[in-house]
Amino acid sequence: MNPTVSRTLLALGLTSLFLGCGGSQEAPPRPLQTPRVQKGSLVRVHPQETTNLIELRRRWRQTARRLPSVPLGTLQADARAEDLGALAGWVASHGIEYTSTDDQDRDRVYSGRVFLPTFWRRGPHQVPLVVYVHGTEIERDAVPFFIRGSEAVLGALTAYSAGFVVAMPDLPGMGLDRSHRPHHYCHAKALAHCVLDMVRPAVKSLDATGLAWNGQLFLVGYSEGGYAAMAAVRELQTHPEYRDLRLTGSACMSGPFDLSGSIRSLLSEDSGPFSRPYIQSYLMHAFHDLYPDSDHFHPERAFHPRLLEHRSTGALDDGDIRQWLNGNLDGPAITPKIALRLKGDPQAPLTAREVLNPEWLRTHFGPGSWPDSPVGRILRENDLVGGWVPVAPMFLAASPTDECVPSENTHKMMREWTRLGCRAPVEFYPLTTFRGAGLDHETGGFWALVKAFSWIRLGRWETPAAP
Repeated sequence: MNPTVSRTLLALGLTSLFLGCGGSQEAPPRPLQTPRVQKGSLVRVHPQETTNLIELRRRWRQTARRLPSVPLGTLQADARAEDLGALAGWVASHGIEYTSTDDQDRDRVYSGRVFLPTFWRRGPHQVPLVVYVHGTEIERDAVPFFIRGSEAVLGALTAYSAGFVVAMPDLPGMGLDRSHRPHHYCHAKALAHCVLDMVRPAVKSLDATGLAWNGQLFLVGYSEGGYAAMAAVRELQTHPEYRDLRLTGSACMSGPFDLSGSIRSLLSEDSGPFSRPYIQSYLMHAFHDLYPDSDHFHPERAFHPRLLEHRSTGALDDGDIRQWLNGNLDGPAITPKIALRLKGDPQAPLTAREVLNPEWLRTHFGPGSWPDSPVGRILRENDLVGGWVPVAPMFLAASPTDECVPSENTHKMMREWTRLGCRAPVEFYPLTTFRGAGLDHETGGFWALVKAFSWIRLGRWETPAAP
């Protein structure tokens, strides 16, 4: 890991937060129906993991000293990364299951984890609640409930250091979700409900801890987590179901808010090599499940034919792309399989377009079809830009050189808010080095999250700032 990320992680560690109906003689009896559990209800609190504070501090110091030698791109695979996961496990927390609904308003039970501040055993304490949404994860179990994934440790350390209760949802299709459906990747409605429906269960789960919610609610996320947090902000303001929740502030950073524009830009003919071809693949996989009636995202239509060939030769690319995206692998494990299948070299650079069927691209993204192609219309349904403005303070961040989520997503959102007369305080933080160079997506994410948690902890959301 480079020194910038090391300093970022260290800064976070030091500064962070049921009606039955009887039959009649005229008709056969109807079966009794199970009552519908209210959305946002706590289903189960899993056993709590407590912490030895002295040992936690010692382990953090030891881990922080080794971080500079851990390459960022191999953080989760490197042996030393186990120290980070173990460190998060030392922070007091409990897993929870709670009720919500999916993209079709069908009942679902989702999971997540609630990290507690260090003083939780010495209650009572009034504490703020931060719902922190992790970014894109492909592997189903690499989520906060299992204290895995690249961001669980950040949520843990924020609770430990900043005195927040940090609730992290696993998101649809992940964790303990028993639906066996893919993750609802970048589906605005489903993600928003999953995030907001965790608030009441997270608060209820504090009953046995000596902690009490002080009424302050913050939503935080970066990348897809930023998109989900932004979708939740919009839903909270516009959906009567959440009228009892009052948002204190949010940090929605570097998300694909202009989803349709971002995807078209990524798939344009002049786009260069893209280091994460599993991203657009995952979107196609998810939207095929989310919009099955349209059939426009069907793998046989959308993916490059070679990626659909099932192989069992013992090579790295055994199987096919449908299997690679089934939730058993993470993104970095999928990318070399795609490259080997398409280019014969697992390290070969790929453009985003190469993963997809050229005919499918012309049909839906060509100049004569966009933006009114069926795929274009579906993607626009999930855009967050336009038609609304935030009413609570918001912190935004983006890097000018982010290859995954162009900063134009954030700037377009801000311009639209200005046009609509937004009066809420909005603060923008550029993710750059001290010399003004843009940060890559991962490094920028660490900086953004540190700044966002500091923004909450220091009360800067109380100070008006011009958009």
